Amino acid sequence: MKISLSWLKDFITLTETDPQAIAQTVTERIAEVDEVEEMGALLRDVVVGQVLTLAKHPNADKLTLADVRTDRGVKKVVCGGTNLRKGMRVAFAHVGARVRWHGTEMATLEKAKVRGEESEGMICSAEELDLAARFPQETERTIIDLGDGEEDVGKPLKEYLDQDDAVLHIDNHAITHRADLFSHVGMAREFVAAGLAEWKKEPSLPSLAFPQTPFPFSITAEQKKLVPRYHAVMLEIPGLGQTPAWMKRRLEATGWRSINLPIDITNYVMMETGMPLHSFDAADIKGDVRMRRAKKGEKIRTLDGEERELSKGALVMEDAEGIFDLLGIMGGLRGSTKEATRKIWLHSAVVDPVNTRQTVIAMGHRTDAATVYEKGVPPVAAEFGLLRAAQLFLELIPGARLASAPLAWGDERREAKPITLRLARVENVLGTSVPASRATKALTDLGFSVEEKGKTLKVTPPPWRLGDIRGEHDLMEEVGRIVGYDAIEPVMPAAVLTPPPRDHRLHALRDALKEAGCIETRPLSLVGGALLRKAGMDPGEAVVIRNPLGEETSLLHTGTLPSLLEHAQRNILAAGTLLRTFTFSRVFTRTTDAGHNREGAKEHSELSVLFADLEGKGNADLKSDPFLLLKRELSLALSAPGFKAEWKRDDAPAPWMHPGRSALLSVDGETVGRLFEVHPRIRKNFDLPHRAAAAVVDLARLLSLKGKTVVPLPLPAFPAVTYDVTVTRMQEQRTETLLAKLRGASPLLEKVEVVDLFSGKGLEERQFNLTLRFTYRTADRTLTEEEAQKAHAAVTAVLTAASNQSS
Repeated sequence: MKISLSWLKDFITLTETDPQAIAQTVTERIAEVDEVEEMGALLRDVVVGQVLTLAKHPNADKLTLADVRTDRGVKKVVCGGTNLRKGMRVAFAHVGARVRWHGTEMATLEKAKVRGEESEGMICSAEELDLAARFPQETERTIIDLGDGEEDVGKPLKEYLDQDDAVLHIDNHAITHRADLFSHVGMAREFVAAGLAEWKKEPSLPSLAFPQTPFPFSITAEQKKLVPRYHAVMLEIPGLGQTPAWMKRRLEATGWRSINLPIDITNYVMMETGMPLHSFDAADIKGDVRMRRAKKGEKIRTLDGEERELSKGALVMEDAEGIFDLLGIMGGLRGSTKEATRKIWLHSAVVDPVNTRQTVIAMGHRTDAATVYEKGVPPVAAEFGLLRAAQLFLELIPGARLASAPLAWGDERREAKPITLRLARVENVLGTSVPASRATKALTDLGFSVEEKGKTLKVTPPPWRLGDIRGEHDLMEEVGRIVGYDAIEPVMPAAVLTPPPRDHRLHALRDALKEAGCIETRPLSLVGGALLRKAGMDPGEAVVIRNPLGEETSLLHTGTLPSLLEHAQRNILAAGTLLRTFTFSRVFTRTTDAGHNREGAKEHSELSVLFADLEGKGNADLKSDPFLLLKRELSLALSAPGFKAEWKRDDAPAPWMHPGRSALLSVDGETVGRLFEVHPRIRKNFDLPHRAAAAVVDLARLLSLKGKTVVPLPLPAFPAVTYDVTVTRMQEQRTETLLAKLRGASPLLEKVEVVDLFSGKGLEERQFNLTLRFTYRTADRTLTEEEAQKAHAAVTAVLTAASNQSS
């Protein structure tokens, strides 16, 4: 969006004249300014010159020597222009001027010799001064032709071409909700409110005398909601007329190319009032006109000459001969104004912004009108735009006259409801006190009606702001930006920030598992019924997602094991010999409240650990059995936060557990989880080739227990004496019971631990060798060999007795 400061001066008197300062204030209070384009920026030190003499360059066939009269006397110049003539007025750049050399890179002119001849400046082409839009016929080899004569010779070219303007390039994304700002009238109102200007002439409806002649054909809409407001009028003209220079300059400054006067007027009015318009040649319209949605496959040849296939639902206008206009986006070639046009149908239509946006996306064809329309043009702009355009037709085309009464439908005067603005709320939100008088002035400058009632204001939005002002929060934003966010003193938040409670035992447990070589995974809590069935679980117990992304994410998981198994299946080739993974997550189970006939969910935190043997070592070596390995590592991990693991036989394993290899995990007598070998059927479902063991711990139950504080012991001051003993045992015999008996066999026995397990060659079925290590030590002296052997003999006697008793 481009806004011309010179154009704004039709309505306002600027109190700030520096374009950069204006841009800064606009960015802070209205919309972001991407660039300030100062018109004629390359015209400094460039004047109107007159060619006095011409001569051939003695050393170059394509160059000419010229004497040029300027404001600084006669200058000798070498020029390559092909259209030079004696007496011609040209654009002359003095030494020191900045030009775009051959229309490309910037260069500063210096006094120089060209092929041996002195040159004291430059006779410029349009490209070299960024004036190609102003002089489109000029090329690099043809210089700017300002006509013959002596008038204005020596005058600065910037003044001669009336290039004393600055254009603000405003980011459209900053005003997507403000259709009223896509106009000079809307921006003028904002400038006044922001303190940049004062009103010179507030916008008002032009007063025109219409004849009583009815409109020559009917115009109807298939759905009025697609065209909620419509205005039209018929004009008769003796010819197209000529676009005046001032209008061309303003259109060029804001990015438009002059085409012909009727089209230029509609583009000019859109930039001035924010209302897109269109002018038709009424002679090309056959019969009555209907506005409707396009059908799939229909086509139109638009103004640019392209035949376009219309998207289904695009808003079009048709007469007896078919579609002639893509309403809200671009007019059709049939019906466009041309040299022979003598009767113009001028129309102003407010169209549905959603339909316009959908059509732009579907057809991939965006225009300036569509950009404004999709923001939601205020209905009040329709009549204003039409009357302003009709006024310009009558002023700029001698002999033009209104040929019909205006045609209109829709209700543009929708009643605006007052909104209560609490000043205390404004202070609370903005962080600064805004007096009622200041808030009132800010809002009234923007066109709002304000009634003060104590510490509140009753604010009624103007007709052009009904689309974006919905409540008190919108009014607070208006007050805040006009008062100026930079005027609000920054204050640090005074709220008390209390970090959420943390149970550091959970971190200790996580760190211990990682030290054991386990990898933590973070799967989604969303699963599909297929995965739960694959893991042997019932999807009927899961909480159903109402609006799932897909079947695979339609349920909340009832346990963390299925995700670990799925992860193992995907990573089996990259895991080496033993896959060790774990995860923490909240799990959910569906519940039913029969009394109120409604469903709910209960949830708790869960830890799952999976050890999967990928090479089959655990089949022959007890030390590699994933069940025993997981039991050991989990026991050690639980001891880190102070929990002592106790294991009991599980008499009711779940369907996904091996029926003979399952244990209950207890802490302080409270059952908190299970350790089990994954059922062979479930293991095969996930392509795990050998044994896999898993543990599932209810963290809510576990962390509800106090546990014990782990206190590091000092290192022993005296050496120990150790002995290893291997005994043969049956798998049915509980090693834990044996260890409990041995620990009390001698006061010198510091500890007894399992150091090796063996099963296989030389042993009967279900037999295994258990190697125990006995450590003897005292705290006050070094044990003698005799003392250690005597204590060990007493312990081995207990070991022998226990083994005989068990057998």
